[in-house]
Amino acid sequence: MSLGEQNLEQLTKKVFSEKYEFIPGPTKLKGTSGKTWTFNAIIKNGKFGKYGVFVRDWKREISITQLRQLHKACVDIPEIEGGIMICNITTDFSRDYSSQFGIQLLSRGHLVSKLRNREFQF
Repeated sequence: MSLGEQNLEQLTKKVFSEKYEFIPGPTKLKGTSGKTWTFNAIIKNGKFGKYGVFVRDWKREISITQLRQLHKACVDIPEIEGGIMICNITTDFSRDYSSQFGIQLLSRGHLVSKLRNREFQF
């Protein structure tokens, strides 16, 4: 199966599991507010902590509502240092919004590019 045919969760696992501890989800964590948040994956980065991952394999661009939800989840759960949103289509507005709140926003194209670059490194 080529990289373009794989779903976003498979691509996300391939990209992050090489350097970090990748814990596939769904993972439910309870925040200080009492709300339970569901992450598609958790990435542990040694001394830098844990990062929550939302994967949205939709045929449309990512909504600001989803970015807000990820930001709220990261603020509500003390052991989560930050968030990563994986989606198919990003916009300039969604990239600007995510950078304001410290959320890393990655598209399918970015993940495929990372994996292809790794294949060509010696």
